[in-house]
Amino acid sequence: MGFGSLLHAELSATSAPPESLSRSLQAPHLNTTVTSAQAAHHDPAAQASHHHIIFTSKPHHPTIPHLPHITSTTTATMTSLAACKTLSRTPLMIRDAKWVTLKHTTYLDAAGRTRTWESAERTTRPSGCALDGVGIIAILNSPSTPPSLLLQKQFRPPVDAICIEVPAGLIDAGETPSECAVRELREETGYVGVVREGEKGVSCLMYNDPGMCNTNTVLVHVDIDLEKPENKEPKPQLEDGEFIECFTVPLARLWEECKVWEKKGWAVDARVATMAEGIEVARKWGVGA
Repeated sequence: MGFGSLLHAELSATSAPPESLSRSLQAPHLNTTVTSAQAAHHDPAAQASHHHIIFTSKPHHPTIPHLPHITSTTTATMTSLAACKTLSRTPLMIRDAKWVTLKHTTYLDAAGRTRTWESAERTTRPSGCALDGVGIIAILNSPSTPPSLLLQKQFRPPVDAICIEVPAGLIDAGETPSECAVRELREETGYVGVVREGEKGVSCLMYNDPGMCNTNTVLVHVDIDLEKPENKEPKPQLEDGEFIECFTVPLARLWEECKVWEKKGWAVDARVATMAEGIEVARKWGVGA
């Protein structure tokens, strides 16, 4: 389950179109495949970005020719991310909140003065666990193509926008970060991956917005071998209310694509943008060369 899926809006049963369709979004350097319930409506955002929306059972991928088509088994009804929008926004009483809570903290500052701070916390972190969830750096490997990053598009109500994200999810009680990453990757994308061995397989603990909340995560590096039989026809196992499009982008073009997505009005997750900036810094200063 993704970080934001616990806060998804309830979808009206009458809002879904009756058609059952699947689609592939394509571009010269960006490969996209729908993974959930998406696409009976025409997608103007995709058209504006020169993605060709083709309703097929086997898409063509110019950059990764053998990238399998991803389909969802959660529902036969397809809808469009472009149809998503925030309908209202009202104050939330703490007694009515299911997944978050507010905290009033009293602390001493560096000068010894007593101060207070308002912040938010998730209520979903397992007891005794110091981690909320994981983000997944999933690299698709194929002998005939450059390394590409597996990303997702989904609508996020808090920012009222389609977001570009890495696959991610909340950790379950008793899980290790690596186990959580492999499980979430398969559930959200259908791919079976292997966590990179050694200490570089899992990042340090990261705090997403420490001035606002105590939510944290680690990034888990997972390799996906497209030559393996289990990755030929990946089938996600999305939960009700999850609507996710998976696509790939060559790592070498990630920074440029972030700029393109921003111009389209899409929100770029900080983990994706930070990774792109890291690649550019390494390229500029020759780090790791």
